[in-house]
Amino acid sequence: MEPSPAKAKPQGRLLVSTPLDAKDELEERLERCVGIVQSLTNGLSEREANDALTANACKGQPQHEEVCLGLFTLVLTEPAQAQRSYRDLTLVNRDGMSIVLGKINQILMEKFLKLQDQPRTQMVWLVRELVKTGVAGEMGKNLWLAESILDILLEQKEWVLKSGMLIAMAVYTYLRLIVDHGAPNLLPLRQKEVDFCISMLRDKFMDCLIIGRDLVRLLQNVARIPEMELLWKDLLHNPTQLSPQYTGILQLLTARTSRKFLACRLTPDMETKLLFMTSRVRFGQQKRYQDWFQRQYLSTAESQSLRCDLIRYICGVVHPSNEVLSSDILPRWAIIGWLLTTCTIINSVLWARSNFHPSPAVCPKRCSGASAHGL
Repeated sequence: MEPSPAKAKPQGRLLVSTPLDAKDELEERLERCVGIVQSLTNGLSEREANDALTANACKGQPQHEEVCLGLFTLVLTEPAQAQRSYRDLTLVNRDGMSIVLGKINQILMEKFLKLQDQPRTQMVWLVRELVKTGVAGEMGKNLWLAESILDILLEQKEWVLKSGMLIAMAVYTYLRLIVDHGAPNLLPLRQKEVDFCISMLRDKFMDCLIIGRDLVRLLQNVARIPEMELLWKDLLHNPTQLSPQYTGILQLLTARTSRKFLACRLTPDMETKLLFMTSRVRFGQQKRYQDWFQRQYLSTAESQSLRCDLIRYICGVVHPSNEVLSSDILPRWAIIGWLLTTCTIINSVLWARSNFHPSPAVCPKRCSGASAHGL
């Protein structure tokens, strides 16, 4: 008697996986929550279903979390039911959507690249709905995502203007992306990004000022775009055109850029790999790690501009302890040197590095030997 063939592992509806992958714990939990919601609502009218969900959610925090996550997962995996599931979610939740926002952030930070196409599209739809209904939270790589998030920011401008940090982070991100969107087929997207950045910089310059000296680097990279050239000239020669409180370029160059901005240009996976190399890999044994990193992130023409982001991150965020500095762990200068050797467009990278060593003329309160750690 021939043995029956092994059953193939069922493919989940949220994340892309192969038969060799272990079942993702997050996906498994969300599927269980969907099962609970469906068992509560099967065969009921919309009003009866909502009453059943509300009654179950009121039993305690675990039940409330299960119902909210089940409805959240239905929004991502069942587009036909998304509107109804979102409406039920807004009626049932009792914590200002904090459970849902936490899971959105977790998926964006840890699982976004593994999301199937449909849940990825639904995630953007859900973010748009959350913004429309005034839900507050921290939302956080491809052309479609860049344009979709930009559309949300443009549609919900009043909501954007309520948060100075959101304005600064959006301007920082899109000024950086403009450089990558110079191909003829991307010009409409680039123009939208330029218009958005100009609007924010003209109307909310003091909010953008918290970006610090990196704002100068980003604007210099796009200064040849006609609209940006006018703003660049005002930045240098007519500071009060931007804001009465802005005194000139020295004010920007003496302001340190927060690590929040430097880290936002890297994916969580890139950040993890860089931190691993600077804390665990011994000097002389780094080649296989660097080769893997280059194959994964630096092998395309579009990745050329990513190198300056990586160098800025290493200089501004990675600060090894004295114990690590005195050990044989791979030093930061070796990683920066390796990144430079892989780069074919060197100008922006050199600017990224030199930005960490202002001269006394630019930054009179610091000595010429100021360390990157202090900046």
